[in-house]
Amino acid sequence: MPGANERALEKAKSIDADALILDLEDSVAPDAKVQGRENVVAAVRSGEYGHRELAIRVNSIGTEWHDADVEAASQAGPDAILVPKVESAEQVLALVE
Repeated sequence: MPGANERALEKAKSIDADALILDLEDSVAPDAKVQGRENVVAAVRSGEYGHRELAIRVNSIGTEWHDADVEAASQAGPDAILVPKVESAEQVLALVE
């Protein structure tokens, strides 16, 4: 679900799915990245998605939004954080740290 689209995030509460990916990357325009991040963090913290597992897809390593996305996602407490376009084991180890 696009993180900057509040209507889509609201609709996702009623979708018959086991898991949802709340996206901060490709589905969010550059000028909406910060608002999208705030929307997704609020959505995860709301507890309004019932039994569904929630994952946050952050922006790629090396983008201007990546570090803030990972920090916010980590604090929000989703079931998973997805990092797109990881290219090496070293990048994975850096993410873990």
